[in-house]
Amino acid sequence: MLHQLPVPNSAADTRLDVWLETQLEGCTRSLVSRLIKDGKCAIALGSLTIKSKAGYFLKGGEVVAIDVPELEPMDAEPEDIPLTVLHEDEHVVVINKPADMVVHPAIGHRRGTLVNALLGRYGQSLGGEPWRPGIIHRLDEDTSGVIAVARTNASLAFFQEAFRERTVGKRYLALIHGEPRADWLEHAGWIGRHPKDIRKRAVFAAETEGAKEAYTSVMIRQRGVGYAVAEARPRTGRTHQVRVHLAALGHPVLADRIYSRSDRWPLGARDDDPKALHRQGLHAWALDLPHPNGSRLRITAPPPADIAQWLVQPLEPTPFEAVV
Repeated sequence: MLHQLPVPNSAADTRLDVWLETQLEGCTRSLVSRLIKDGKCAIALGSLTIKSKAGYFLKGGEVVAIDVPELEPMDAEPEDIPLTVLHEDEHVVVINKPADMVVHPAIGHRRGTLVNALLGRYGQSLGGEPWRPGIIHRLDEDTSGVIAVARTNASLAFFQEAFRERTVGKRYLALIHGEPRADWLEHAGWIGRHPKDIRKRAVFAAETEGAKEAYTSVMIRQRGVGYAVAEARPRTGRTHQVRVHLAALGHPVLADRIYSRSDRWPLGARDDDPKALHRQGLHAWALDLPHPNGSRLRITAPPPADIAQWLVQPLEPTPFEAVV
């Protein structure tokens, strides 16, 4: 799991490995040092990239990105965290995940995750492993919206196969930079890990080693001043796919701290501006799943207030085809 950690001024003159050990619950100094040595850590100070070394003394104001591998198994603790349930039956529960919620526990995120909340609500009566119950697919921490969770092992296997066979339809609502010249865009660039920045994924030519096939189509639904409201339809499910493809098309998601010009919208907005967008303007809008009973389950999550305020007028996702 990728962690992006702002360094406070109070951490100035502290060794990088020492500070990271205090920030990542359950992460030892030896693991931190190995990750740094293996190139899994990057330090940014403004527009500057600083070479990462375990003995680097922090100055304050940096942003440290470190990619920590998932550790299995991990005991997840039930927590009483409110969930917005969009649909529930004996096979599946569909949640409207808020932004800033990690899906499952990992080093540095052992509590407050969707899995902790699911265990608090349903106990162990979900499919899959106890530490990651029923998780079929994922959303980025800062992406809000629809996520489905299997209720039994059989339904988990059914839904995982549906994602592998690409019989699942997805609609994302994306606020994007610029003024696209066309109302229909698409990108079929393969996606793999960025060669120089561990935080990022990048577009590669087809058949590139280490990259995977990806395809996203984009419909421009509304146009604002300096931005547009898009509906993104990923056919595949690669890490950061919608964000990477939109950035490659020249229209990155607003306030995307990795792929866009600024981590807020409007550009230059104050930290305390309640109307500003301070997380990536991306929302998992609708999901179309085949259901074990032979029907199709189509669920929509209305956009949260921080995104809805940038719509020119209220919007609904376009209808799904019978088979996607």
